Amino acid sequence: MLRRTLQILAVCCGALGLTVPAQAQFRFSTEALFMSRDNSGSTPVVSGPGAFSTGGSTGFEPGYRVILGGSYGDYDIEFIGSHIDNWDYSSAGTLADALAFDDPAGSPVVFPGPVNTLGFTNSLFTAASTPIDEDVESELLRAGATYFVNGSSRFRDYQINIGTNPNRYPWRFSVGWRQMRLSENNAFGITGTFDALDSDDGAVAGAPGGDPNDGLSHGALDGAGYTLRSGAADGYDGFNALAVGVSPDTLQLYYDSTAENLLNGVQVSGGYQLLPESIFALEVFGRFGLYHNHITSTVGEYLIGSVNDDSVYQRTHSGVSNGVAAGGALGFKASVPVTDYISFTAGYEALYIANVALASAQFGGLYDTPLGDRGYSVQQRDKLIMHGVTLGAQVVW
Repeated sequence: MLRRTLQILAVCCGALGLTVPAQAQFRFSTEALFMSRDNSGSTPVVSGPGAFSTGGSTGFEPGYRVILGGSYGDYDIEFIGSHIDNWDYSSAGTLADALAFDDPAGSPVVFPGPVNTLGFTNSLFTAASTPIDEDVESELLRAGATYFVNGSSRFRDYQINIGTNPNRYPWRFSVGWRQMRLSENNAFGITGTFDALDSDDGAVAGAPGGDPNDGLSHGALDGAGYTLRSGAADGYDGFNALAVGVSPDTLQLYYDSTAENLLNGVQVSGGYQLLPESIFALEVFGRFGLYHNHITSTVGEYLIGSVNDDSVYQRTHSGVSNGVAAGGALGFKASVPVTDYISFTAGYEALYIANVALASAQFGGLYDTPLGDRGYSVQQRDKLIMHGVTLGAQVVW
């Protein structure tokens, strides 16, 4: 889209340049962007002594911007296109205490001390709390499970602004259309040894006189909404220390989410040249707009077995939402000419957009309905805050 739009605008500007008087002026700029962003939309996904959340710090990442514009008389038109692709983050750690799938308060024998739990509504809790078989056992990952969190974001920004000629006045004002695309992915996983202990006395799988289920059954997983993706339809077995040559089931709890924001709307822009008579040009500028935000998002819940049982179960949720986002930008840009036609530019700017959906916040959108069904609501009350420096060059003719 960016390449095609630039080609069309270049042809239009070239054609205009052949037909208008000499006072018409055109400009083309390229800029390198170094932008950081805020990740305030995190969700606490594990509660307890080993608590951690989704999201993470991205630091300053590179991007680029192109600007093509033209002025004639009192009027000016410009196209701006920006891309940032590399907002990535990751972290990892170890849970020193067990991770309970169901409510540890009902199993004081199994969990006499600190214990971790999943801190959001999830289908694994539903399966582990299934009456008759599962609610008499405490399903868990043993202490020592490892976890990771990772995510990525990319940002696309396209603008067309029509306003006053910046070469005639120290100030300028414009109105325009703007489209922004914020695409996000987030995931976390916890891997450890699966076990199922009798809630009343802590009996291990296979112990004489113990409760018979000794695991997390396929029926319980199916009833909680999981679908078998691969492997045998036999759920997962607790570790039977009495069985010779049988390895424990290693289980990974894996959760991922996506959020696609497509914002379209109108904006007003303004700027003022602080040093209009100086060879060193310095301009401050601001923008404000209202945008329709069309959001599509997904949340996936996966159970991935390995070593003794390679069964994989999954459950996915998706949502679509539409809302109104608002925001703006503030910044300044300095321009230093090196010839009559070429200038180097440098600046700093910050962008704020309210009411967007971040992937790291979507796990908080899972809920149980009054009828006991699982629901999902798109979380779109977060904000995008990005700021950083720009370095570039401009050619005028």
